[in-house]
Amino acid sequence: MPETNPDCAALQTEINTLQTEFDGLWMKMSTGQGDPARYRELRHILDQKRAEFLQKCGAPSETTTLPRSITADWSAG
Repeated sequence: MPETNPDCAALQTEINTLQTEFDGLWMKMSTGQGDPARYRELRHILDQKRAEFLQKCGAPSETTTLPRSITADWSAG
């Protein structure tokens, strides 16, 4: 099933929305603020949604709203 399938597009949109919320919460958590329970919940939901996307649509394209200064170290590792 190609990623252009409407179901796949809707699932990718849902993943992107959750990822945006997760990124914002990650920024708060990194400064000692935020809701640890929601952070864990979002991480779990995103894992499930990505697994569902992989099964139905192929590998998801992952994006982040975090600043490049933070994510640059991730790709170096």
